[in-house]
Formats: sequence, structure tokens, C-alpha cells
Amino acid sequence: MNLNFQINNLLKEFELGDKLRAYKKLQKIFKENKQNNLLRYNLAVIQENLHLNKEARENYNYLIDTENNLKAMINLYNLDIREVKFNEALRIINKILKVNTIDNVYKDKAFVCLKLHKFEEAKKICAYYLNKNDKDISTLIILGQCFFDEGNLDKAKKIFNDIVVIDNNNLSALNSLGRIYHTKREVVKAEQFFLKALAINGKSYHILNNIAGLYRESGKYNEALDYYNRALVLNPNNAYIYNNLAKTYFDLNNHDDAKKNSFKALELKKEDGDIQKALSFIYLKDFDFINGWNYFEGRLNLDDFLEKNISIEKLNKKIFRKKSIKNINSKFLIVREQGVGDEILYGSMYGDLLEQIKNVSIECDKRLIKLFKRSFPRHKTKFLKLGSISNDNEKLKKVDHVLYAGSLGRFYRNDINSFSGKQYLKIDDKKFKEIKARLLKFKSKYKIGISWKSFNNKYSSDKSLNLSDFKHIFNLPNTNIINLQYGDIKEEVNKFNNITKNKILSFENIDLFNDFEGISCLLKSLDLFISVSNSTAHLAGSLGVKTLLIKPDNYALFHYWNQKNNFTPWYNSVRLIDKNKFFKELNTIDKIFSYLD
Repeated sequence: MNLNFQINNLLKEFELGDKLRAYKKLQKIFKENKQNNLLRYNLAVIQENLHLNKEARENYNYLIDTENNLKAMINLYNLDIREVKFNEALRIINKILKVNTIDNVYKDKAFVCLKLHKFEEAKKICAYYLNKNDKDISTLIILGQCFFDEGNLDKAKKIFNDIVVIDNNNLSALNSLGRIYHTKREVVKAEQFFLKALAINGKSYHILNNIAGLYRESGKYNEALDYYNRALVLNPNNAYIYNNLAKTYFDLNNHDDAKKNSFKALELKKEDGDIQKALSFIYLKDFDFINGWNYFEGRLNLDDFLEKNISIEKLNKKIFRKKSIKNINSKFLIVREQGVGDEILYGSMYGDLLEQIKNVSIECDKRLIKLFKRSFPRHKTKFLKLGSISNDNEKLKKVDHVLYAGSLGRFYRNDINSFSGKQYLKIDDKKFKEIKARLLKFKSKYKIGISWKSFNNKYSSDKSLNLSDFKHIFNLPNTNIINLQYGDIKEEVNKFNNITKNKILSFENIDLFNDFEGISCLLKSLDLFISVSNSTAHLAGSLGVKTLLIKPDNYALFHYWNQKNNFTPWYNSVRLIDKNKFFKELNTIDKIFSYLD
């Protein structure tokens, strides 16, 4: 029988009948005709269709190596895109474009550049094609996603709305509008766009994954699991869907299934920082600190970590990766974490470090320098302003090893007994006495500080509350409520004070964002501090101030607040409480203080 006739019959059988049976027959023919590249190409296409991506890759690469097969190149980079291997996809795309000017490949390059955060290059390609046709939907979609990923939601929304005017059923535009409203925490509108997109095509794993994320962050965990699993059926080799399943199971405190899905994700993308970080949170909550800190190093590869640490490429060349820090006589540089709250938290390990490593410099936020120097008086000269060394190439050359502050946990917090949780920061006694004296004019017995917002974080709005949420605290007898909320909240405070009998008190001469010396003394003067999870909560814990921390929902919790009970090993003076319990149960001063005991 003619070989081409056999192949064509099997391809028809594959399309219409038993796919696996047809594939096995084709595979048998291929074993006898391995030099037939057309047969090899068709076999690779079928393997990809059956999600046998490893086998498909081998055959595509063979065709590329032996004959620069253009179709194989295009199929391979599209496979890379589906498996989120964007650097590999870009390499093949650039190889094609060196010898072939193909519009669709150029547009795919714009998409891949978008995914690699090469926004200007992506936008430049988009501008070229939109100059030819301003209604080119595929190009408009890429441009809109560039603005979305850059954080320019208004521009992105306009572009996607324009696309919907051209094509009311455009899946990508509807999905993107859902993502925009999700990011803006407009849940109802986000859900409407996702559901409309799914009504048009219920087999888009992108949309299924996105609506699952919306439900997860709305506390609808069963719906989230259902949609993630549906997405996984359509794309069973997608590491991010497995990772999202792991996060959802973790939110539900189902650590066995969380780990199982995390490990499946890691099998597919071993170096992915988000997968490693999610797995680290599971282990840290289980007090398996050795595994927890090991996977926590994955955060160093995350986009938000890279973006907030401008010197990271230079620093990463000197990252200290050994398992033990004992008996190391080299020069170390410690660099702070992303925010001042994390810096205060991990600063609780500086004492351990300074006793062990003599030749060390610690860069820190300028607002914390006085506090750190006072708290570690024998090591004053070792605390430097952020960037003093990391942004100075000549000084950095003299450093042997670099560690980010959070990585100190690998060496100094390997079991629960290694946490002291005690106050480690020391305040200015003179300033403390001044603030204490100023508080004497308030005759009430209890002085309660509050902070209700978080800023500059992906989940800031999810962690934040309104002043009206504290109304039962304001109604407590014999108390004064003192403002410790930083940021632009003056209008909110004035509006609240105009409609309430018991007003929130503010110390106008203390800058609640910059003056950490004054904030620390004010905190130490309180009987109690009530706060959402923000940097002031960390400061209170490090000062040993009795603190009631109102936890956000599970998906927005960081590892240090995500505990199995209402204690955190980092701060003995802090107690954790769910929002609903805070609103409903702690309605008397006795209940509040008994919860803190």
C-alpha cells in the first residue's frame, strides 16, 4: 500500500475516530520510515494534540536541525508559548524573522515580548501594525495587555472596550475586562465579563483560570476548585493551574492536597519563584522551617521582587547559597526585603547575625537607621542607608557575599524554639517621656491606637478596613482612640469625626509615615494597638506592644501572620484575629484584653 495513502488514512482516522489507536499505528509506520520528514512532522502534530509534548518537541527539533523546517519552528514556539516558556519562544521567533518576514510571527513576537515584560518593544511592534490598520483586533489586544501589565488600567480598559465595540463577542477583550475589574476589586463586573466570555467559549483555560482566581479571592473556594480543575483538563501541562490549585487548597487548610499540586507544578517548572514561594508558605505554617526557608528562596525570582530591587542583577552574582553560615570570615552585605514591614520582621534576626559574622554591613530604610543603631549599640557602624553599597559598584566589589534579610531564616530560624518573639527594638527614652507626658491630658483609663489601612501592595485593598469598621471600639467606655494610620487619610478622619461622638485623636507633629522614632514612642505609650497587617503592626510587635492584628482573608496573608492559632512566633505581644470574629465578638474591653492574654 502507498505510504502517503496509509498516512492520510490514519490522519483521517485520528480526526474522526480512536485517536490513540490511530497514533499507535502511525508510530509503527514511523519506526520503519524514520527518514520521512513529512511523516515525522505529522507524528509531532499528533503527539502535541495528545499532550505528548516531550515527544513532539524531539521531532520538531529534529526537523529544525536537519532542514530548518519553518512549520516545525512555528509549531514549536507556539508550544513554548502554551507551556509559558517565553524565552525559548522568542529565540525561535527571532530565528524565523532573520530569514522570513511573516506578519503573524512578528505579532507573536509582540505577544512574547509582552509576556517577558519587554513592553516598549511589544508596543513598538503594535504601533507599526495599528498604523496600517487601527482596527487590527489581535494587535489591539496585545497593546491593551501591555498597558494592563504596566498598571495603566484606564488605558487598557479603553482599548478593550474599543475592541468590544468592533467585536461584541471577542473572548480576549471580555476576559481582559474581567481581569481589569478583578484588579480594581469590582467583583460583580469582573464576574459578568468572565461569565459572558465562558458563555461564548467554555473551553478557554485562560478564562476558566481567571474566573477561578476571582472566586478564590471572593472566598468561594469550591467554585474556584471546580473552575481550576476544568482549566486543567484543557491544559494538563500548565504549571500555573496546578500552583493555583495548591494555593486554593492551602486557603482551605488542606495541606496534603496543596503540597500534591505544588509538587506537580514544580515538576513542570522547577525554577518558578511563585510555585516555590507558595510551597514555602505551606511548610512554614506547618513549622517545617528547613523546607520552608529552602523554598522561600524562590521569591528572589518573582517579578515584583525584581522590580523593587533595582540592583538585583549585580547582587545576585554574589548571593550566598551555602547551607551554613558558620565559620565564614568573608565580607557580607545584608539587603532589606521589599517593604519596611518585612525589614522590621527579619531585623529580629540581625542580633543572631551580628554575633556570628564580624565583617558585615546591613543596608536599611533610612527611617529605621536610628532604631537599629540604638537596638544594636555594639554594631552601630554596620547599619547603612539603603543603596550605600548595593548602588555603588566600587564598594560592592569589596563585598564577598550578599544575603537578602529574609534569607537569614535559613540559618537562624530552623525550628520553633529558635524564635524568641521578644521585643528587640529600643526607643528613644527622652522622646518617650515627652509623648507620655502629652498623653496625661487624656483622662480615660485606656489608650488604644488603631491603624486600618495597608498601601503599596497587591492585596492592599483586601487587607484594609474603614474607620466605620471600628465603631464598636469607639463605643467602648473609658477609652481614647488614637490615630496611628499613615498615608493620605486626613479627609477620612475629619469626615468620621464630624459624624461620631467619640472622635479619633491625632498627634499632628508626628509624621506617621516617616518618623519611626516618634511612632515607636507613641506605640510604647499605648495600652493596646489594633491594626490590619501593615508596617506599623510589625513595628508594634518588634517593640513588645500589646497588639491585636486583624487578619485579611487567607489568600492575602503572608507567612508570618498565617498561623494555625492566634499566635505568631515572630512577636510574643501580637495576637491574630479573623475579621468576622473581631467585628462580632470583641465588643467589650474585658473581652479584648482576655483575647490578648
